[in-house]
Order: sequence, then C-alpha cells, then structure tokens
Amino acid sequence: MPASCTVTVHEEHAARPGLVEFVENLYAEVAAVPGELGLPAMDLSIVLTGDVTASIRQRGERDFRPERLGGVVAGKTLALSRDHSRTLIVLDTGPADASLDAGDFDPLMLVHVLGHEFGHAFLGRLRAAAGTVPIPAQCVQTPEEAAAILAFHAADEYRCNLFSNLVLTSTLSLPVDGSSGRRRPLHLGDVFDDGYRAAFTGALDSVHPGWPGLIRSYRHRKIGLEDMFGQLVRETEAMLALVAHADAVEQAAGRAPLLDGHRDHPAVRAVLAPAWNPLRAILDRTPPIPSLSAFTDIDRALQDCGRHIAEVWASLGVRGYLTDNQELYLAVTCPPALHSR
Repeated sequence: MPASCTVTVHEEHAARPGLVEFVENLYAEVAAVPGELGLPAMDLSIVLTGDVTASIRQRGERDFRPERLGGVVAGKTLALSRDHSRTLIVLDTGPADASLDAGDFDPLMLVHVLGHEFGHAFLGRLRAAAGTVPIPAQCVQTPEEAAAILAFHAADEYRCNLFSNLVLTSTLSLPVDGSSGRRRPLHLGDVFDDGYRAAFTGALDSVHPGWPGLIRSYRHRKIGLEDMFGQLVRETEAMLALVAHADAVEQAAGRAPLLDGHRDHPAVRAVLAPAWNPLRAILDRTPPIPSLSAFTDIDRALQDCGRHIAEVWASLGVRGYLTDNQELYLAVTCPPALHSR
C-alpha cells in the first residue's frame, strides 16, 4: 500500500466472518489511486459490522437511521479529524450467524458499497486539502448556503457510484450471451438492474405535487415556517441523492440520462431537471475523482450549482436572506402554478 494511505480492517458487533482478507484484497485493487490523485497522507480504517446502526451511532451520530429514499444504508464514511486525514468506513456485512453462502449475501453489492465508500474517503480528503469545505454558518443557513452543500453532496454520490463502477469493471467480468468463452466487464447496471430507476419513478409524485403541497400546508397554517423549510431541504437532499445514484447507474450501463425518460412529469420538468442537469453537465466533463491540482476549480463549480437548487425553491415560492442583524428571514409566496391548486 502506498505511503499516502494506510489501511486497517477490523470487525465488530458480530460481523459476518471471513471478509477481512476480501476487503484487504479489494483495497489492493485501488491502492495506487491516492498517489495518482496527489492525495495527502491519510489513515483509513474500515470497520466490518453486523449492526451498521449501532456502529455509526456509537461514533457520534446518535440519531442515525439506515433507511434512505430508495433503500437502506449499507456503508458510511466518517471523518475522524477535521482535515479527513483520519477517516473511517463503516461497512455492513450482515450478522455472523449467516454463512458466506447464505442467499441474502451479495458479494457484488459488497464490492460496490466498498468502492463507493472509498470514493467518499478520497473526496473528503481532497476537499479538505483543497480548502473548499464550506465554512460553517454562524447562524442558520440561507437557502443559497444550504443549497451549495446539497449540490456537492449530490455530486459526490454520483462520483462515488462511478468510482465504484471503475472498481467493478476492472476486477469482475461476465460471460457474453451466445459467445463461447467471451466475457465483458461487469458494471453497476448489472448490480442494480432497474432497482434505482424504479425507486426514482415511484418517488416523483412526492416531489410534485408533494413539495408544492408542503408549501401550501404552511400557507394554510398546518405546519410552521421553520418546519416547512427544514422538511423541504431534507426532502431535496434525499431526492437529489436518489437521482445521483440512479443516474450514475444509467451512465455506467450505457443508457440515456435518467431524467430523459421522465421529462414530461412536472417533478422533472419544473424541479429536478433545473436542479440536477447543471451538476450533471459538470460531472460529464470531469473525472469521477479529480486530482488535487484540479479539484478546487471543479468543486467550486459544483457548489455554485447550488444556486439552481435555490432557484427551484424560489420558483415554488420559498426565498430567504439574512437581515442586518444576521438573522434568517424566509418569505413564502404563492407562485402562479399553485394558484389553481
């Protein structure tokens, strides 16, 4: 392993046995990447756990729940130091009382999740070294500040899925149908098939009419202003993460961009396309994980795409700014599209 990244692996919470060497061998496949990226030195710890919720909660995220829009968390990367020089990957292996050949164990999913989390670890260290981590707000965030963070979080999910795809295609292959002895690289589409696409399709109505309905609930005094805005931000983050995951699978499988197949749905036309497409345009012309020398400009451009997310919120009637006393003022109006609802 290169000097720029030292890796240790251990088990806890009755993790499924027999996977330490598997994980070490998989890291060996990407061990050259930190040096190629110009990554500053970092210590990377990998925890294999039979209880991902307990492992993450005991490390400070006491409110952590594994359920996410479109699935559940199978791995998470945690910074143990401010500069990400010490980073921890928590990897769900399932419980020890399930054998390695049990029907619910999917080694392809394990490869994907670990590759994805390697991407988060490398991106976190790069962002800290490049100095593009947003400065924590001294007061509540404005919509623009919150949206900038949502933008790079969504971009990172897309990037990490594509990095996982690189790991998959470089290490695994499948036989080509009807061709004796011929094989092709295995890609992310083989792991997920249409699972993410189906989850995305099923979530569209939660965006529209869902988000206009949330804002209307505030206007009808069924929910408070701060609760409404907080829910809008959380649901935007969750939906953009789902879009990023699903669109990366489509890209890896060589299919058309995810949103192209749903462009007539109001959730895509009025909300998701204006928010996601500017990010996708930058991601299409840059590497999944840029080198340190290129990282600053790319990351700032991605965070600047947050303004498009804030513009979507404004189109739904939610705007905000800081007063002279550095307090957040939120203004909610009824956009023309909502007058008839």
